[in-house]
Amino acid sequence: MDSERYLLTEDNKALRDIAAHTPYDALMIMVNHKRYGGGGIYNFYCSFCADTQFCEYIFIHEFGHSFSGLADEYYTSSVAYNEFYPKGIEPSETNITALLDPEKLKWKDLVDKDVALPTPWEKAAYDEMDYAWQERRRKMNDQIAELKKKGAPPAEIKKAEQAYARKDREHSQKVDEFLKKSRYWGKVGVYEGAGYSSQGLYRPMVDCIMFSKGSKPFCKVCEVAIRKVIQHYLE
Repeated sequence: MDSERYLLTEDNKALRDIAAHTPYDALMIMVNHKRYGGGGIYNFYCSFCADTQFCEYIFIHEFGHSFSGLADEYYTSSVAYNEFYPKGIEPSETNITALLDPEKLKWKDLVDKDVALPTPWEKAAYDEMDYAWQERRRKMNDQIAELKKKGAPPAEIKKAEQAYARKDREHSQKVDEFLKKSRYWGKVGVYEGAGYSSQGLYRPMVDCIMFSKGSKPFCKVCEVAIRKVIQHYLE
């Protein structure tokens, strides 16, 4: 299935009526395509491309959106929505904050005692590294698209795709290594950079599956949010 052409219905009632023929708890749409991508809509469904090297990460990340209403915590990659969260308004999602009132921080009870609010982290170095990769990533994807557009030999396209996949995997590993060396690795605090914004929005921990891609857990705040949804279904 071509991920650029498949259609997702907005008719929630019809979709649920069809799904109800088989007992289910959540809807996941698997797209048989190697292009990186996915999406999650809270209390509706999530979709993910199954033939990419990051398919497991994409599925879990998008499931975080659709099952628990978690926000994206990343901010360096290109997105189709700028200033998604209006300034001066606290986001409704449980895992990001505008920190308008530190005394009423959503995850105040989880904050480690030895961290400051906001919590300092190696943001400048991370930004330099990741923004540089995002620019290189864009150029490599543009090159692949151009090869396809002009009808280049399949072997040439495959070679370019493999080169991109290798560099993407290497960068993901580099990010993991960088973040694990952070002064407050594993500590719950308030780290600037979240919700597609480099400044003014904050996330609970240095890293989380809602922040960077790869094989990693949800942060402690996201885990609590997920448990609350599960408890809601149990009750």
